[in-house]
Amino acid sequence: MDRTALIAMIDQLQATHKIPDTTIGLGAVNDANFVRRLRGGRRVWPETAAKVVSYIHRMSAIQSVRTQDGTVIVFDPVTKKSASGRTLADALAELRRLLTAKEAA
Repeated sequence: MDRTALIAMIDQLQATHKIPDTTIGLGAVNDANFVRRLRGGRRVWPETAAKVVSYIHRMSAIQSVRTQDGTVIVFDPVTKKSASGRTLADALAELRRLLTAKEAA
């Protein structure tokens, strides 16, 4: 997959889920600056692009809801895990922490 197509996929995910570049970079390749560098013209290796595409597919499946008090709750139908936070980015970070902790155990 080329850089332009990958950026288009990232843009589509962001249009749907309002996820910042840093959250995508951290979640996909553990690099908060990845998307910024990609947009800046940096080359992407096929293995790295595959990780990002996998992350995008997974994030597309995640459901989110905002409660009346403003809390965001996210649910991953694959793992059946949920997490919450003040913002979508916070809730996703908490979900990522929960999933990472489970993998390490």
